[in-house]
Amino acid sequence: MTLAVRTPTPEDRPRPPLFAKSAGTQPAPHAGSGNVIHTDNPRLSYVNPSFIEKMNTRLRAQTAECVMATFGISVNTWLKMRKGMPIRKSVAERLVRRMSADL
Repeated sequence: MTLAVRTPTPEDRPRPPLFAKSAGTQPAPHAGSGNVIHTDNPRLSYVNPSFIEKMNTRLRAQTAECVMATFGISVNTWLKMRKGMPIRKSVAERLVRRMSADL
């Protein structure tokens, strides 16, 4: 008798809650003004999840070209934002300024 064993994939693992404080690997976010949430690291910031949802409605496709043409950021930065990870503070502030005029 042979047992079939399925190897877990990264999608099978439970995702940590958005903005969860982990064991010292990521700084905890604290309230910032508006749509940029600052972290303990002065070079990193989060973008408010509700703002990301509004941005997502404007995106025609999840391709590198479309993300760059629509938001002016790389697809890697876009994916980090969607996963709830911090991005460079300067990029977050510039993106929110640029998109706030359009949204």
